[in-house]
Amino acid sequence: MEKPKTYRDAAADRLREEIIAGTRQPGERLKQHALAAEYGCSMIPIREALHKLAAEGFVVVDPQRGARVADLNSRTLEEIYEVRMLMEGRAARRAAERMSSQDAERIGRILNNMDRDDLTATEWLALNLEFHDGVYACADQEYLRKTIATLRRSLEPYLRLDLAKVADYGPGRLEHRRIYDACVRKDGEAAERHTMDHLARSSEGLIKYLRSMGK
Repeated sequence: MEKPKTYRDAAADRLREEIIAGTRQPGERLKQHALAAEYGCSMIPIREALHKLAAEGFVVVDPQRGARVADLNSRTLEEIYEVRMLMEGRAARRAAERMSSQDAERIGRILNNMDRDDLTATEWLALNLEFHDGVYACADQEYLRKTIATLRRSLEPYLRLDLAKVADYGPGRLEHRRIYDACVRKDGEAAERHTMDHLARSSEGLIKYLRSMGK
């Protein structure tokens, strides 16, 4: 049976989803008493939830100034993408070596859904996460997979911002197909290279935007 959520976990899940959806903006102050009233709980689980999300990179907790939604700068974003490239490149290489025909069929269906012309940004981001997580699951390294997923989700508000500015899924579709085809061929080196190239291209627009904002 699934373990019931604690008040802390329920509050953390709700706040995380609000940040990802853009309801809570980067840099926004998070007042504990206001969140407790809104979520219908005491301040103790709110405080614990904020520290949980701080460990995941969604929130910054300052003892003097309180908590706020994490607000990245270009240098931090570059560092995060460097780490992502290493981790996700490795995961893609191992996935290519281990992907079964059943895995390939399942991931292929995700890619087909990503080819729809009527996708919203929310739908694209959900399918994008499903695609990458589906590939990395084939690597059979659960800790690496979970670490990648947490890091990816912490960046989702910025990915949503990038899509809003560009609204072009074309490059992502092409790059996903390259990663997928390399995995189907069992070509780990190519899967790693295409994954790293995909992340490098994805980061360019966001870094450029943050720099234009003086961050």
